[in-house]
Amino acid sequence: MATKKSEALDWEAIAAEWVRELRGKRSQTAFSRHLGYRSSVVHRWETGAAWPTAARFLAICARGGKDVRAAYAAYFLRAPTWLGSHEPTSPGAVAAFLQQLQGKMTLVTLAESSGYSRYAIARWLQARAEPKLPEFLRLVEVSGRRALDFIATLTDPALLPSAREHWQQLERLRQAAYQETWSHAVLRALELSEYAERGGDSAWLGEVLGITEEQSARALGVLESTGQIELRAGRWVPLPSTAVTTGRHPATLGILTRAWTQVALDRIEKRAPAHFGYSLFAVSRADLRRLRDLQLEYLREMQSIIAQSSPNECVGLLCLHLLDLRQGETNALATE
Repeated sequence: MATKKSEALDWEAIAAEWVRELRGKRSQTAFSRHLGYRSSVVHRWETGAAWPTAARFLAICARGGKDVRAAYAAYFLRAPTWLGSHEPTSPGAVAAFLQQLQGKMTLVTLAESSGYSRYAIARWLQARAEPKLPEFLRLVEVSGRRALDFIATLTDPALLPSAREHWQQLERLRQAAYQETWSHAVLRALELSEYAERGGDSAWLGEVLGITEEQSARALGVLESTGQIELRAGRWVPLPSTAVTTGRHPATLGILTRAWTQVALDRIEKRAPAHFGYSLFAVSRADLRRLRDLQLEYLREMQSIIAQSSPNECVGLLCLHLLDLRQGETNALATE
């Protein structure tokens, strides 16, 4: 059975366990003194009586040998531009990180999703106040639903008891996407209003998506085995599950990108109804990076539209590529 969305995660428990994991075999008192505190503040953190700010906790991670700068780069698959003006463990870096995750999401939406007031969130985003560690994690989750991925850049989430099951399920879902590319497309097809009204078998799904019945049947098998769907009264029903992002593993992400780009190429060859286009241009390195940032902003806005769209009538595929064709050290996207 797939785990539910972020509501199932106790961010205070996860924050306390993260502190405990970072402490290692040292006593709470010894670790507190190591951090420069006279009292056993670590005991208060681990019991939830008090919390370090996100910036303070990241500084503790850095002091313990964790590379926070590399963590941000791993999370975004490239170093964010704001690292050029902020120390990785500073309150300013935390605010810039949250701002990048926010994108065009309104404060009202963030407040409704997180349970925090929009005034508190505004102060955090402007670095006029600092979120505590659990507040930071919850805000990362509601902004991008990838808080565990951020933890994974610094600590294995499977070591945190309150996150272990959710994380392991998330990794299983990712592996399913890698092993059976069409599984996610079949899952989206099961969400179509047409399927809800009339139902359908693997042959119908194959016809809708333009794939073979064997491919759709194989995808259904993967979805069932990973707890993403179940059969009820002869009809496949999608189950509440974790949002799956495949960007955590660059190597396998490349496999999926190639696979879906090939699907797009095949549809071009068949002159399928779609919008295809390209543009070649010469620009400065700085403007190419600006175009990349605009591309990311577009993707965030697109995800917002998708989340609010109803009814489900189409299964869309977006293949969006921005390349610097000039190779070597001058490649603006590769050297940022």
